[in-house]
Amino acid sequence: MEGKDFLRLLSWVSPAFPTGGYAYSHGLEWAVENGDVNNVTSLCQWIEVLLHHGSLQNDLIILQAAWDAGYDPGQLYEVAELACACASSRERYEETVYQGEAFRKAAAVWNIVPKDIIPPDVRWPLPVAQGVVFRYGGVSRQQAVLAGGYAAIAALVSAAVRLVPLGQTDGLRALVSLEAALQKAARKTHNLTLEDIGGTCFCADLAAMHHETQITRLFRT
Repeated sequence: MEGKDFLRLLSWVSPAFPTGGYAYSHGLEWAVENGDVNNVTSLCQWIEVLLHHGSLQNDLIILQAAWDAGYDPGQLYEVAELACACASSRERYEETVYQGEAFRKAAAVWNIVPKDIIPPDVRWPLPVAQGVVFRYGGVSRQQAVLAGGYAAIAALVSAAVRLVPLGQTDGLRALVSLEAALQKAARKTHNLTLEDIGGTCFCADLAAMHHETQITRLFRT
């Protein structure tokens, strides 16, 4: 990766990149209130299961499918439509499309993605937007999936630091503990296709649904 491409990638996965990610917890807020996540160990277990059996694994598959389809508007349209359909609840749908469209809008500052590659009549989930931008930004497929996965993990850890609450050092311990899990998930999804999308993380899906009616909320999801 060239120097300028690496600098772009640092910007795109930075917590400061304006996608509004700080406002979303992916159902983690309900999990904390319910007592399912209450320390570093339970947080890492929650995220690791999502990486190997749930929504985060699906996002890694979708991101790579979007990267593969990066120069084909028709194929990108199909990936984006399927990614929208895979959202397991209203909040999950809003979380991914609002962040995805904010990501695409912010990345337009670099002027690297042709406007005609993006169909106007489809919503753009976050992993789809990431896959396209990373592809045009000179990020390899392997680096793209690690970068997208890391951004998702970092966002959940950041939410847990505020929710549990955890200290900043414990948040860093969680990121260290999850490095191997992310690398394993990247290797696992390398040859998977959209046909392999699915999940068995029912508690996490229910957490996202229950969050809609949670009385006290800090996050939008």
